[in-house]
Formats: sequence, structure tokens, C-alpha cells
Amino acid sequence: MAREFVPIIDLSTRDTAADRAALAETIGTACATSGFFTVVGHGVSKDLVDRMYRTTAHFFTSPEDVKDQSANRGAGVAGLRRLGGPYEAFAAHVTGDLSEEERAALGDYPATWKAANIWPDERFKAVWDEYTAAMTDLSADIMRLFALALDLPEPFFDNKFDHHVSLIVANYYYAGPKPEVLRRERHTDWGSLTVLYVEDDLGGLQVMRGEDDWVDVPAIPGSFVVNIGDLMAFWTGGRWASTVHRVVNPPEPDARSRISIPFFYLPNHDASIEPMSPVSTTEPTLERVTVGEWFSHKMRTTYKAA
Repeated sequence: MAREFVPIIDLSTRDTAADRAALAETIGTACATSGFFTVVGHGVSKDLVDRMYRTTAHFFTSPEDVKDQSANRGAGVAGLRRLGGPYEAFAAHVTGDLSEEERAALGDYPATWKAANIWPDERFKAVWDEYTAAMTDLSADIMRLFALALDLPEPFFDNKFDHHVSLIVANYYYAGPKPEVLRRERHTDWGSLTVLYVEDDLGGLQVMRGEDDWVDVPAIPGSFVVNIGDLMAFWTGGRWASTVHRVVNPPEPDARSRISIPFFYLPNHDASIEPMSPVSTTEPTLERVTVGEWFSHKMRTTYKAA
């Protein structure tokens, strides 16, 4: 049942028009059902992924004073965040390495897009830049398959992402979490799509089916889990689902520390998004928004509700 709800899709067969049309149909069904699917045959180098995880693990296990040099001191998302609870995180926006003038031109919301990235060192930055480029290429091709699945021209989304404001986050979950504390509480993602590498077979990611039925996402080492966010659900007029998910604790013998690195692929900050027909029921008060306005709206409604 889990594999029906979160299917495993082999992207190695995506070279011909016929193959891409078949993949798009399968992806479209997954997006309309759960909003989640797992991809294998993605072409991302294992050597790159291994270097990304080694580099990031070295940072999180460094002395506190070393990590403090990259601490986020109230200047948006970039840098280290100590979140309390069972984990801490390091985050960077692709816009964070633009010039000060270019960042200032990104509009008023959210302020995190305008913050400079705070890198531990140049070696760390180089590996993160290489990984971000690979995630951007994979995400861009998935968006082209999304377009085919929605009966749109394959390049339909391209010019919405040519100056994207994507975010990459490394979550470091501490060893030995308390059983009653989830590693990540239930939530939906806010953007267009999220790509998450599956490092081992321990799992822990669960997707809600129905009102309170949690389905384990199959953990296939070397794969990526892909899910759409609230923006994509809005963009498709409610045809596709942005589904609530969470991260539960592993079994006690496997309760070691681990790293999770989701890549949030986000359109240009000024891209105008209008729901496709049928009219969206996901955000009934919105008709057309820029991406900056969308995230401002999500911040207001989420933290007001909280």
C-alpha cells in the first residue's frame, strides 16, 4: 500500500518523448494522490552526495565555537540555527551569494532571501554549491515532467525558475531522541517541490493519508524522495496535493544522530502565479500572487494560526 501511495519512479528512462510522456503520467497520478514519489535512476553522482554528507557532518560535529562562526544572528535563514528540541540546522539560499545590491532588489518579503549566506569556509561552500547545482538540474527536469503531466508544453515552467530563490537546509538530528518527541512535527512544505536524498534504509518519513493514517515512505538508499508543496497545489488549482508529513524517531537500537538535507526548489521571487482551472480551493482568498507575496502570506497565516 505504501508503494501505491508513494510510488517508486525510475528516471533513467527519460530520454525519448514517449518515455517522458509515460513518466509524466505516473508522476501526475502520484501528485494528485499523495503529492509524494521516490525517484531512482536520477543520475546524481553518489560521490557528490557522499562528499556533501561528509562535509556537512564534519561541520555539525565541530566544536561549538567553530559552529558559532557561522551562527545565524537574526539575519534571516542563512547560517546555523539552533532550533531547540531534537535538532539544529544549517541553511543557505541560492540568493545569499548575490551582491548586496542584487539581494536588495528581491522585494520586501521574505527578508531571508535578502540575507547573505554565512559559510563555515570555502571548502564547505564549494561542496554545497556543487550539490545545489545538481539539485537544481534534477528539479528543473522534474518540473518539465510536471508540465507534461498537466498537459502543458514541456518548457512551461522554465522562465519561472530562471532566477530561482531556492533554499537548501541540512537538519542534524541528535542521537537518542526521547520517544515522545518527533524529529519533525507534522507540516506541509510551502514551495513548489522538495527533493530529499535517502541516505540509508532506516526511514522515519511518514505521509498522512486520510484524517489520521500515517504511511511510511519507502526508504531506498540512494534514492530521492520528491514532494510538492503548497505553492504547487495552489498553482495547479487544487488538482495536486500538498500532503501533511512528519519525521518519527527510529527504533531504539537505531536512534543515532543523522543528517537530512532537503532542497526546496522555489521560483523567481517576482514570478506571477495564477491557479490553473479548476479554480483553487486551497487558498480561496488568493487569485494571483507573486512568489514573494505567497511566502509573505504563508508566514502571516501560519504564525497567526500558531
